[in-house]
Amino acid sequence: MAFEGLKFIGGHNYTVLSIAVTSASNARIISGAENGELAVWTPDGLNLHKICIGEGDVTSALCSFLYPEIFYVSCGNKIYGYDLRQMNMPLCEFDSKDEEINQIVLNKDETYLGSANDSGNINIFNLTAKKIHTVLKKHSNICSSIGFFPNHSWSMISGAYDSTLIQWDFKKSRSFCMINLEEFGTLLEDLDSFIVSPSFVHSLAISCMGNYLACGTENGLVHVFDSSRKTLHFKKTLRHHTQGVSQVHFPKFSGDQYVVSGGNDGRICLWDLNQELSHGVALANGCSGDEQANATQSIHTPNFEICHDEKVNWLTTCDINGSKYLAIADNSSCPLLYKLPL
Repeated sequence: MAFEGLKFIGGHNYTVLSIAVTSASNARIISGAENGELAVWTPDGLNLHKICIGEGDVTSALCSFLYPEIFYVSCGNKIYGYDLRQMNMPLCEFDSKDEEINQIVLNKDETYLGSANDSGNINIFNLTAKKIHTVLKKHSNICSSIGFFPNHSWSMISGAYDSTLIQWDFKKSRSFCMINLEEFGTLLEDLDSFIVSPSFVHSLAISCMGNYLACGTENGLVHVFDSSRKTLHFKKTLRHHTQGVSQVHFPKFSGDQYVVSGGNDGRICLWDLNQELSHGVALANGCSGDEQANATQSIHTPNFEICHDEKVNWLTTCDINGSKYLAIADNSSCPLLYKLPL
C-alpha cells in the first residue's frame, strides 16, 4: 500500500537511530541520531531544539506517560532525563558503567528505569532514589531489548543476540524462565522463502494491557506469546518480512489488538492479533517446550503494509488530535511521520 510520509528536515546531520512521541496534548516528537544528536519537533515538522548531548550515539528515546513534559534518552553508556520546558540542561543523569546501551524502558509506575546493554547485562535504576537498584546477568551476548510487564509486579523480560528470552523477577535479581528461540518458527517444509539467519532478538514489545509479548528476530519472524500469566506461553509466529525484524511495537491507542513490525527489508506491517490468533494457534508453553512451537504456521498477510525505502531503526505510534500516526527512524537523517488508516 502506498503511503506518503511527512519528512522532518533540518534537525540531524547523521543517521536517526531512535524516536519517541510525548503523550501531551501538544505532542512533541523526540529523535536521536549518531554522534550525540538530539532533536525535538512539532508534529508538522518544525524543529524546536537541536543539541548534542555527548560523544556516543543516541540509541534509545523514551517519553514519560505520567509526566508528559519528561523524556529520557540513552547516549553511549549514559542515560539523560530532560524536561521539554527547560532543555538547556538534563533533569537527571545515570551512568550505566557498562558498554553501550541499546534500549531504555520505564515500568508502569515509572519508579524504575531499565537499560539493555551490549555486555548482555540489564541495569535497573531506582528513579526515586536516583541510584542503581540491581544488575541482571545471564545473557551470553548483546542484550538488545527489554520490557517491564504492566500486569505483573517486579516482572520483566529481556532478549539478546544469544537467541534467548529471559523472564526476571528484578526485585529478587533472579531469572525464572528462559526460552530458546532457535526452537521456534523453523522446519517449514513448504516455505521456500524461509530465511536462513540466526534467531537473534532485535526487539521486544509488551501490549498495553500486558496480555501479549511480541518478539522480532534476525530471521525475519515475529513471535507472539501470551504474557497474561506468570510465564510466557507461545501463541503464533507471523511471517511476512524478508529480512530481520528490527522493531515491534504495540500502539497504546489499540489496547491489545494491533502490533506493528518494521524490518531491515523496509517493510512496515500492522497486524490484527484478533484475526491472527483466531486460527492456526499453537498453544506451546515457551518455558517447558512441551509442544512443537512450529505447528500450523504459514506465510501471513498483515492488515496493511507500508513499503518504506529504508531499513527501520526505530518506530513508534501516537494519537494526535484524534488521528493515528506512525513515527519512523530509518537510515537517513530525517525522521518521518505516516498517518495511519485507522
